Parts: sequence; structure tokens; C-alpha cells
Amino acid sequence: MRLLLVVEDDYDIRTALASLLSDLGYSVCDAGDGVKALEKVRSLRPDLIVLDYGLPGPKDGEEFLRAKAADRQIGDIPVIVVSGYELPPEIDGTVAVLRKPFDFSLLAALIERVVGPPASPGTNAAA
Repeated sequence: MRLLLVVEDDYDIRTALASLLSDLGYSVCDAGDGVKALEKVRSLRPDLIVLDYGLPGPKDGEEFLRAKAADRQIGDIPVIVVSGYELPPEIDGTVAVLRKPFDFSLLAALIERVVGPPASPGTNAAA
């Protein structure tokens, strides 16, 4: 089963995204800041990371991406950035950049394109 990590500091957005992705059939874990996210990436090695670029410090989205890229063990894990900020359409170390609010079906299609289809809904186990 494909494991996704949702990194978002807003609890409501984080839990909603995790729930929607879980309902699609993905296994989902989450983190509320960049420090915890790096810990989870290193220990769980998710198949894909959905990253809020506007995380509060000490590890905001840009710092998280730098740290991930510098670590040979996790540097190749794909990242989809979501942000309320106006960002360039491409950011080094990412496969896509979406501006909040975004269409969830677009995010789901991007995830499926990168990691493949989820398992059948209802067969997931959140980490």
C-alpha cells in the first residue's frame, strides 16, 4: 500500500487532507511541522510527501526541502507542494506546486500519477 505523508501546520487542513486521501485508499501519516516531518520521513520512508510550503520555523517548507535533498536516504522521495503563497510553478525537489485553495481531485490525480493508484477504499491502515 502506498504511504503518503501530509505535512501541514493547520490542524483542520491536515486532518481533512489525511482523511480524504485515506478514503481514496492510501495509507496516510501526518506531521504539523518540518522537524516532525523530517523525523517521519526518515523513519517511515513514505512514497510521497504533500508539503505545506508556508510551515512556521524552525523548518519551513524551503528548509525542509533543503534538508531532505541533502539526505541520501530520503532525497529521492517525491514532494507535492501546496501553499497559500504565490510560488513559482516549479520548485527544486518537487514534482508539482499547487496554490491553496486547490481542487482536491487535481491533487489526487497528481498523487496517482506519481505513486500509482491507491488500494481499494476501506483497506488502508493509517500510520
